[in-house]
Amino acid sequence: MSMSHYDDDSTAEFGAYNAYDQEPPRRRRKGGVILLSAAVAVVLLGCGIIAALARGSFDGGKPAAQEQAGDGSRPISAYSAPPATSEAPVAVVATSSAPPTPTKSPSKTPTKAPTKKPSPKVTETVTPPAPPHNTCTPVRGTNQLPKETVKGYLDAAAAKHFWGSKTDPDYEQIQVPTRLLYAVAEQESGWQTDIKACDGGLGVMQVMPDTMKFVNQRFATSWDYTVPQQNVMCGANYLAWLIAYFGPKVGTYDMTDPKLLGAVISAYNWGTGGVDYANGVYPNPQYVQNVKALMTASRAGNY
Repeated sequence: MSMSHYDDDSTAEFGAYNAYDQEPPRRRRKGGVILLSAAVAVVLLGCGIIAALARGSFDGGKPAAQEQAGDGSRPISAYSAPPATSEAPVAVVATSSAPPTPTKSPSKTPTKAPTKKPSPKVTETVTPPAPPHNTCTPVRGTNQLPKETVKGYLDAAAAKHFWGSKTDPDYEQIQVPTRLLYAVAEQESGWQTDIKACDGGLGVMQVMPDTMKFVNQRFATSWDYTVPQQNVMCGANYLAWLIAYFGPKVGTYDMTDPKLLGAVISAYNWGTGGVDYANGVYPNPQYVQNVKALMTASRAGNY
């Protein structure tokens, strides 16, 4: 084909094109666009790196999860802490390695009856004054009651609980043995109701005025030692007090115990002072011996 058509329009379409240009104008525009796009991409990439550095999410190729804390103590996690929960933590129950305490099986042994043993406390500390100890001859009156009547008074006194329910429970159970009452009455007066000693002792039990006063104050009674029946009651009441006085010291209220029996007999005649209840040593040994003998050989059976 002829090239005259292109030669006519070449200047009008491409302007200053000449033989020294490397390539035609269309190719030059296409190459410029590519270069411009590459430059924009480089700029955008650079901006992205700068923004990442500003946020602290990029550090020399290290992932954010490994970034060191400001004080260099430990890595900071890239993840936030889990949200708080309102549930209470489950308590951990500590377990003991010791074996469980075995449960005691109920004993099949029958319960033993409590022994009548007093507590070690001593509640009776005030004592009546000791009677005078002289050997004057007693004065016998003529108004004597029958021995049978006297025996009835002694039996009634032996059956009486002189300590009331408002006292020590052990005291409440105290009774004066009948044979002891018989023997003391026989030693003191020979069961005579109308007899008076020069030391002031009166009646069957030879009760002293101070002894009567002491018993009445201690037991809130009103015994009259001039009345035979009350004379026996007052003497028996004093013996009951002596049992309560020496019982805790000896360790028993059982009147078959020789130490308790000897101490009570001795103190009835002499007073509590000087009575060695622990060793069985008394200031009036003959009196104690006589009363003990009369407890087994009393003439009460003949009355």
